[in-house]
Amino acid sequence: MPTTIPAPSQAYVHALKVLDRYKTEGVTRAESDDFIKGAINELDNDTGKFAEDIGQVSTWAIQVDEAFDRVTRGLTNLVTEFGSDFPPLNDFLGEWKGYNQRWITHLALSRDVASEHVSVLQRFDQGFLDMVGMIQTDQDRQDVIVEFGAFANEDHDRSQEMSDGFMNLKTDIEDFVVRFDAYIEKTSAELQEQATQLQKQIEKLKSLVQDGTFAPVRSIELPLKLCGKIKDATVALLDSAEAAETMVGVVGIAVAGTVLAVLIAERLVNIIALGNSQRELEDVNSKQEGLAKIKSEFDGLRPDIALICAKLVLFAEIWSSVQDQTVHFQEQLKIGLDQVNNERFRLEIELARKLCKPLIDGLNKYTEQLVNHPAR
Repeated sequence: MPTTIPAPSQAYVHALKVLDRYKTEGVTRAESDDFIKGAINELDNDTGKFAEDIGQVSTWAIQVDEAFDRVTRGLTNLVTEFGSDFPPLNDFLGEWKGYNQRWITHLALSRDVASEHVSVLQRFDQGFLDMVGMIQTDQDRQDVIVEFGAFANEDHDRSQEMSDGFMNLKTDIEDFVVRFDAYIEKTSAELQEQATQLQKQIEKLKSLVQDGTFAPVRSIELPLKLCGKIKDATVALLDSAEAAETMVGVVGIAVAGTVLAVLIAERLVNIIALGNSQRELEDVNSKQEGLAKIKSEFDGLRPDIALICAKLVLFAEIWSSVQDQTVHFQEQLKIGLDQVNNERFRLEIELARKLCKPLIDGLNKYTEQLVNHPAR
C-alpha cells in the first residue's frame, strides 16, 4: 500500500500565513526583538550542538572526498579494461580527473579559509565588539567607528575564491553527469542488444552441438542433427565392429576423407563458435556491469556534491556576514553616543558575540578533521 502524504499541520498553515504577512507588511519591531531574544536564549542554553552541526560538515566533506576517489578509481579501471572498445571513456576520464583535482584544491582552500575565519571571528568578538562595551565618551565612540571602518575594509578575498570555486565545480559536475549518463544509457542499450543477439546465437549453437537443428554457419548449409548423424555414420562405417562405436566416439577417431570426418569437423566448428559466443557474452556482461557500477557511484556522488558545496559556500559567506555586521554597527554608532545604550543595538551586539563561539568551535572542528584526513 503506497505511503500517503500527511496533511499539513495547523502550525505549518499558520506559519505560511505569517510569512505572507511578512512579505506584504514587513516584520514589526516587537517581533524582531522577540526573535533576537529567542536566538540569544537558544545560544545561552547551547550544550555544543551548534558547533557539532558546523563541524559535521567536515564529515560530509570527507565522505565526498572518498566518493570522488571511488569514482576516479572506478572510471580508471573501466578505461583500463574497456577503453579500447569505448574511446569516449578516455575523454570522460580525463575530464573527471580535472574535476577531482579541482575538488582537492578547493577542499584544501576551505580548510585554510576556515582557519582564517576563526581568527576573524575571534578579533570580531574579543576585539571590535568588545570595544563597544567600553565606550564611555564621544571620543571613544569616534575611535570605535574608525576601527570598525578599518576592519570592514580588510581584504579576505579567498572566501569569495572558495565560494566561486565550489559553485563552479558543482555546476560543471552536474553538466558532466548529464552527459555521462546519456552516454552510459546509449552504450548500455547497445550492449543489451548485443547480449540478446549473442544469447540467441548461443542457444542455437548449443542445439547444433548436441542434437538440435543445424542452421547456417558461415553461410554453409549442412545436414540436420549432426550428433545423431555422427553416431549413424560411425556405426555404419564400423559395420560388424559396431560394438566399438562408443569407444571410437570417445577417442574421437575420424578417418580422413570419410563422411564421419566431415561431420565431426563441422561439429567442432560449432563447438568453437559456441565457445567464442559465450566468451563474447561474458565480455558484454562484464562491460554492462562495469558501466552500471560507475553510474551507481556517480548517482551517489551527485546529491553529496550538491549538499557539500552549498554548505561550504555558507562557510565562505562568514566573512561577508561579519563585514556587513561591522558596517551596520559602525552606522549605528554614527547616530550618536546615546546609541550605545539603545536596547535594540545592545541586543544586536549581544547576539553577534554569542554567535561567534559556536562558529569558532565548529570551524576549529572542521579544520582539525580535514588536517587529520589522509591526503590523496
